[in-house]
Amino acid sequence: MVIKKETMLEQYRRKFKKLKNDPGIFFRDYFNKRYPITNTEMGVSESTETAFLEYSNINTVAMPDDRAIDVVFTWVNNTDKAWKDKYDKFEQAYDRVQIGLHATDKARFEDHNELYYSVKAVKKYLPWVRHIYIVTDNQTPQWLDGMKGVTVVDHIEIIDSQYLPTFNSHVIEAFLYRIPGLSENFIYFNDDVFVAKELPQEHFFSANNISSLFVSTKNLYDMRKRGVETPTLKASFKSIDLINRHYSYDIKNTLVHTYFPLKKSGYERAWALFHDEITEFLPNKFRGHNDINMASFLVPWLLYCEAKAIEKIDICYYFNIRTRHALTRYEKLLKLKERNASPHSFCANDFTSKKDNVLQDYHKHLIAMLEEYYE
Repeated sequence: MVIKKETMLEQYRRKFKKLKNDPGIFFRDYFNKRYPITNTEMGVSESTETAFLEYSNINTVAMPDDRAIDVVFTWVNNTDKAWKDKYDKFEQAYDRVQIGLHATDKARFEDHNELYYSVKAVKKYLPWVRHIYIVTDNQTPQWLDGMKGVTVVDHIEIIDSQYLPTFNSHVIEAFLYRIPGLSENFIYFNDDVFVAKELPQEHFFSANNISSLFVSTKNLYDMRKRGVETPTLKASFKSIDLINRHYSYDIKNTLVHTYFPLKKSGYERAWALFHDEITEFLPNKFRGHNDINMASFLVPWLLYCEAKAIEKIDICYYFNIRTRHALTRYEKLLKLKERNASPHSFCANDFTSKKDNVLQDYHKHLIAMLEEYYE
């Protein structure tokens, strides 16, 4: 059978006919091809997400029956008067030069009740999780009463008193491994990260006890060239410098804004290797210029360097809830759920309160979507 190849003239005629008969479809297909739709930090186009989702959790070796995996959340209720009084006192007296970009932006602390839905998602889609810990500053979610398998951990239980109070998430994350009763393998969540579908244990830890490292295509050096000077970026470069003292791996990329599979032993190793450097930034009440982002960079990459973690794929939809773009993400996530084609996770991030054209009622839109998604 001979297949006739379409000539250039025939291609132009076909495209012109499409443009004439259905211009909307023509321009949609043109721009989708020229500028593929991407919903994630993986550099994966929307058209190929399904293939990555199907391939990511093919496991041939079953997890051991005695493998315990916990989940850890960090959370703050910014409407709590006692917390707010402490925050205002230290924020007003703090040296502004020491505070990193956006470190005191109210968006960093605003509570949208995301934690309720994120915990609900873990309960629904990760039923194998042994226990959930919520790390807070002397606060308890109102909805927690009666919920089994969840423990609130106060900062004073894990953080040395000389560093308290702290409003720096990097400082709080540095002490997560001290949670009493925490399992060796645990998954760290921010409260704006949501499991979007049922996932096996192997998505986070392999049967041979190797943790997953969800690496994005975002290049740290490209970000710095564009003038990005956030505390997180600086903390990542500091972490790279520390790792390169002992390992020769050329680390260039951030991790995906989703959950982080971690190990207590990885934390202990980091503290043993970099005790002085970690201790140096712990007095920072707010994110500063010499921070180390242990949970989201140093410990995961250290595990990789010691052959205890391997690069894996997590399709995570990442968006800013204060923009109109969030509305298209909400619609898409709900439609994907109907088709049983949801991503692994999504991060409904509250970027900053200082941008113009903020989506009106962005909080209500977020809660409405979460309520429908996890009904």
